[in-house]
Amino acid sequence: MRRKMELHEVAVLVDPDRDNVAVLHRPVRRGFRLFLGDAAIVVRQAMKVGDRMTVVEIGKERPLVQFGLPFATSLGLQAGEKITSSNTTDKLPGKGGTPAPVRPPRNHRWKPTNRTFSGFPRRDGSCGTRNYIVVLPTSMCASEIACRIAGTLSPEGDAAGFDGVLALPHSEGCGCAGGEQIERVLRVMKNILRSPNVGGALLVDLGCEQTNRAAVDRYLKPVLAGGKQGKPLDWLTIQGAGGSRKAVDAGVSRLHRMLPEVRRMRRTPCPAGKLAIGLECGASDAFSGITANRVIGNTVDRLVATGGSAVLSEIPETIGAEALLYPRMRNRSVLEKYRGGVRWYRSMARRLGATLGDNLVPENRAGGLINPAIKSIGAVMKGGATMIEDFLEYGERVRRRGLSIMQGPGNDLESVTGLAASGVNMICFSTGRGTVTGCALVPVIKISSTTSLFRRMPGDIDFDAGRVLGKRNQGEAIERLGGELFDRVIAVASGERSCPEIARQRQFQIWSAGKLSM
Repeated sequence: MRRKMELHEVAVLVDPDRDNVAVLHRPVRRGFRLFLGDAAIVVRQAMKVGDRMTVVEIGKERPLVQFGLPFATSLGLQAGEKITSSNTTDKLPGKGGTPAPVRPPRNHRWKPTNRTFSGFPRRDGSCGTRNYIVVLPTSMCASEIACRIAGTLSPEGDAAGFDGVLALPHSEGCGCAGGEQIERVLRVMKNILRSPNVGGALLVDLGCEQTNRAAVDRYLKPVLAGGKQGKPLDWLTIQGAGGSRKAVDAGVSRLHRMLPEVRRMRRTPCPAGKLAIGLECGASDAFSGITANRVIGNTVDRLVATGGSAVLSEIPETIGAEALLYPRMRNRSVLEKYRGGVRWYRSMARRLGATLGDNLVPENRAGGLINPAIKSIGAVMKGGATMIEDFLEYGERVRRRGLSIMQGPGNDLESVTGLAASGVNMICFSTGRGTVTGCALVPVIKISSTTSLFRRMPGDIDFDAGRVLGKRNQGEAIERLGGELFDRVIAVASGERSCPEIARQRQFQIWSAGKLSM
């Protein structure tokens, strides 16, 4: 490495006008001179990839700023110094109250587009990107039988328009108090059945659990009555069938009866505005917010401009980034619902004697994230810059076009399940350290924060966002890669298999209401 280089050759300065911190994407040794315009920065100690470095002197009690936002406070730092938890504090400047939501201009309209994908139109106006038959147990008590029923048929589909049979086992529905926990399970089941990616479904209950047929029938009446969903739906009770073996035989028979109808469904051109993308991140590193999440955000903005939808969840990973979110709320009602979701999490943490800072796991720190605030700021980049139209409860169905925020945990399995229930038909999932999690019902596109991860896990990562690093003009790079990712979304929506699908990463787990998942 040369001893004199321009800053962008070794580090990323996200917002050159406001940031006083850069992130190294190449290692540097002590004494290197890095130039930011005419200013020289002398590196004061050896640093590795992912380390954060000051680009100017930051006095005591002054904020460290990245993405244009403060994320920590200096204990006294010189230019070119490595930032650590020992020379900073997590204290942030006072927020000065809640800013008023910004209303969109009068000419805020969806832009027409001729872009289409090849999908499955449903009776409710949505369009599926996949066409599955699901075997959905109403409780943990029926989950094993559901898996055995689905396992007797080929889990794979055909090229014509059927994507296979999926069991959706989970650990909820019984052995718990009623109230919120049962309500959440019922909501998720109802909306999974309404998912545009479900072409038919068999519900399986044991018979005596809290979520047995009698209870679920009452809740699902709007879905089950009169074939409103335009898809075959059937039911099986294990105790009523005469036990496990007879229930499996009966379940297989029911699936064979619905197979011809589901197989007749064919892909047809659907407007790109019928796409709804769930936004997820897992095993994040120092570059997740800088590369992958900003590229996803650019794709989201493109989709919303066509009339499409996106859902940003993982509430614990938005705390600390409120200054980015509040001004984008459609109205005061949306803002207050979001704040209520945050208060729920804080209250649950207090009751359990936990801290929301536990959301920052050791591997996040090893990847260069020094505190929860910088992780949150990077995480919300997935939502782009568009207006936030609505706030949803976990697993609640998307109601409005555009970007919504959904209550939910940072736990990947529980989060993607909530997104699938909300009606998304795609998920864009960023990772910095490398996670293999997919989703049972919705195709997941996995986006790496660095090229090295993309090369190291080629069977798990679909898209390399690390190509942003080292570019003098990051804005142009993100715009170009955002267009590439949008093209990839269209291709996968039209039937091309993503890496998690090929690897059969089919995770499904409903979030327990009384558990502080982060």
